Amino acid sequence: MKQKNDLFEELNINPKNRDVCSPFAVDIQAIKRNVNRTLDSAYTERKTVIMKSKKKTACIALAATLALSVTAFAANGIVSNWFSSSSAIADYKTLPTAQQVKNDIGYTPILIDSFANGYTFKDGNIINNNLKDENNNSIEKFKSVSFDYEKDDDIVIFSQDKYNSQAELQGSVAKTVGDTDIYYYSYTNKFVPADYTLTDADKRAEANGDLVFSYGAAEVEISEVQSATFVKDGTQYQLLQINGKLSGDELVKMAEELVA
Repeated sequence: MKQKNDLFEELNINPKNRDVCSPFAVDIQAIKRNVNRTLDSAYTERKTVIMKSKKKTACIALAATLALSVTAFAANGIVSNWFSSSSAIADYKTLPTAQQVKNDIGYTPILIDSFANGYTFKDGNIINNNLKDENNNSIEKFKSVSFDYEKDDDIVIFSQDKYNSQAELQGSVAKTVGDTDIYYYSYTNKFVPADYTLTDADKRAEANGDLVFSYGAAEVEISEVQSATFVKDGTQYQLLQINGKLSGDELVKMAEELVA
């Protein structure tokens, strides 16, 4: 079996950044192809990396990208850190049954094999989540799922999270289906090295909402992020694209299918 360090070299992951990553700056297709191709035959140990930004904190596995456009509140205050981890290898290589997912995470998911626009189920993961306060005290732990849908090498991530802490969705209502509001949110993420010093222009862009900063990159990278999110029966559902091909209207249209 190959050693972990050897695999990081094969995956072109800089040693200085093995423990820090941002979901908003990940090249999903390249990372997943490399991870799955290498790890399927050699390395099955779970690998968790951490992303930090002003608006979001998440902990994600190399082969699973997760972004959460929410501000969460617990009974004793704001949830400052949202840590999520998953296996580097897909837990679901075919669309699972509702009972299978319920057994895995404790609640029934929305399952769809393909969307009307041609995005088809590729694979999925069970996500372990841990919400913590600013003092790093655990507030709530829960499991969720994240599914990838693909069309012409373009990925849409569909995550499903059910937790007790209250959440305030970011963005604005783009569509209302029945009594369910679908929120659309988009922004530019600037992924920078851990020791990066914000310029005056950066500070202005961050202050007016033009940029969200994430730290831990080998070099500065810019990513366009968009999501369509809704809450139904106590579960939050989110469709996410990072540097994707879809328009905002097209992403919201996919969310409409899920609501229906």
